[in-house]
Amino acid sequence: MHVLLRIATAIDALNRRIGRAVVWLILGAVLVSAATATLRYLLDWGSNSLIEIQWAMFGMVFLLGAAWTLQESGHVRIDLISARLPERARIAIDIAGGLLFLLPFSLLVAYDAWAYFLIAHGQNEASPNPGGLPWWPMKAVIPIAFALLAAQGVAEVIKGVAVLTGHRPPPPRPGH
Repeated sequence: MHVLLRIATAIDALNRRIGRAVVWLILGAVLVSAATATLRYLLDWGSNSLIEIQWAMFGMVFLLGAAWTLQESGHVRIDLISARLPERARIAIDIAGGLLFLLPFSLLVAYDAWAYFLIAHGQNEASPNPGGLPWWPMKAVIPIAFALLAAQGVAEVIKGVAVLTGHRPPPPRPGH
């Protein structure tokens, strides 16, 4: 279990670093948005590439921040029932959900999105808009993000099993 916990810690560290880095893309997207609006209204000049880079930055925040959000228990949960359950039951539900839903879905999307990226890259897919950006780099982020989410799912399952087996104390409940 100690080896598995070290793997979970490494996955946590990687996704935390990535999450904290992509948070800065929000500022970048806001600045690009402000620059786009300013240029449009003051100079009557617009750029499709500025609009598309803003969309890409927001997309990367959501995609690459998903694993960190999972780690921090930031995803939406329906606590109506689980809030009334004992801690061990909640952890068991999280483990089952990770193994039965999160991991298969994330791995399937990562696998399928990789093929989607390869096609886009092979065709040098780009925006049809004048001055638009190439799209294939953004499509590369999709399988990477879902692979990171799957890895974080593995880490969460490991940590949950460690709590149930007494190798780790239970985490504090979100919002408490």
